Amino acid sequence: MNYSNFYLLLVALFGTVLSGCVGSSTSSTELPGEEPKLVFRLSNELKPDSYVWEVSNIFKNELEKESPDGSVKAGEIKVVFYDQGMIGGERQLLESCFFDVIEMVQVNSSVLTTLDPAFSILDLPYLFLDEDQHTEVLYGEIGGNMLGRLEKYNLCGLGFYSTGFRNLFYKSSKDHSDIKSPSDLSGLKIRVMESPIMISSVNSIGPTATPIPFSELFQSIKTGVVDGAENCAPIFMSYKYTEAGCNQFTLTEHFANQHMIIANKKWFDGLDEKYRKRIREAVAVAQNEFGKIWNKTLDDAYAAMGSEGVNINHVKDKTPFVEMSGSVIESFRKKYPEESAQFLDKIIEVRSRTEKENEV
Repeated sequence: MNYSNFYLLLVALFGTVLSGCVGSSTSSTELPGEEPKLVFRLSNELKPDSYVWEVSNIFKNELEKESPDGSVKAGEIKVVFYDQGMIGGERQLLESCFFDVIEMVQVNSSVLTTLDPAFSILDLPYLFLDEDQHTEVLYGEIGGNMLGRLEKYNLCGLGFYSTGFRNLFYKSSKDHSDIKSPSDLSGLKIRVMESPIMISSVNSIGPTATPIPFSELFQSIKTGVVDGAENCAPIFMSYKYTEAGCNQFTLTEHFANQHMIIANKKWFDGLDEKYRKRIREAVAVAQNEFGKIWNKTLDDAYAAMGSEGVNINHVKDKTPFVEMSGSVIESFRKKYPEESAQFLDKIIEVRSRTEKENEV
């Protein structure tokens, strides 16, 4: 990242932004008349009805409760929560955390690809077969080792949160109910994040990938700059892309999707051990609680799509898509052999084991 100019601007504006707004959250558990001993800021780009927002909210509320061992009392920690892009988009949030300007952020893992190519592995197409395999990687040794890589960037990766799989949504007058191959999606302009892997992957499965900021997406669809984008069903419904004209939601399930809680490393390392322990406990609770919420959220989102007349298109056989996107995985392997040996090959081992188990 090119930090110098951004840093000067961010430092100049940050105090003004934070003094003027505080984001949504449920009520604090701070006890009346007691001053919290640890106060820090947590920010994300999302709005409450996106439901991915709940990662931060559950984490905040859990952290402000008493710890299981009683070493941290209720109200001893206070989290000041900024959401809905008040401090900027996800890339700006990551940069502000890097620069010691804000203590903790929630971002999509794809934003980390600007720092470390290892995180691009999570954006590779069709690397995960199902949610069980996905969470095994994120919450296990592989995910832990990936989080550990952030330390050299003055960041502390605290945890992943699975948000399932990403699909295509767009506006089209054609019948897309019988998608059989990437050629059926040819001609569509689909917004993607600014990740080279995501760009190559979407291009490989038919559409033309167009990287634009998330904040510009609704208007870009409405004015025809792009036909649509790729994301999960709750995000599609939360941001009302039907009002921009999107009438197709095609279950390509081409990427796994995950968010992360990240802290500034210098700040985190300087905390009392009991606070570091409490923060990690809250991450574990949030992972479990968010998983339950997310499953119901997906069901509700698909039901709402149907009621609004969105065509939900199932891809019965993804084999042609998997085959066309295979070159993206091989290109990554050649370009980043060290990261591939450390992470990609191990994830593929988990996938192969999952395939064998599914055959039984």
